[in-house]
Amino acid sequence: MKDFIGLELCNYHSRDFDRHVRADLVDGELHINCQDLGDVCEEVWGDSDYEFFYSFNRKETEKLIKAINGEEDPEEALLREFAGLDGDKHLRECCKKNGVRYRFNSYV
Repeated sequence: MKDFIGLELCNYHSRDFDRHVRADLVDGELHINCQDLGDVCEEVWGDSDYEFFYSFNRKETEKLIKAINGEEDPEEALLREFAGLDGDKHLRECCKKNGVRYRFNSYV
């Protein structure tokens, strides 16, 4: 798979909430970085900034890409399956359904 950096999966803006999601594929490992900002985060987390991350090793990246039929064009497949506000929810559902393991980290 060809590496890529900065694939934008979500760039949502509203009056009270912003979400930015970016995917990077480096050395066969997929990393998805998410950042939520705004008043909604302040209400839920007590801080206006919440960041969370999904990391897949090489083997799990290959399983995920195969599960979404992305061998030919992983960028297009990731956009098709996981773009938008609910993209991370769809990602978790897909991983659960297909037995794809990942590391999850977050901080406020």
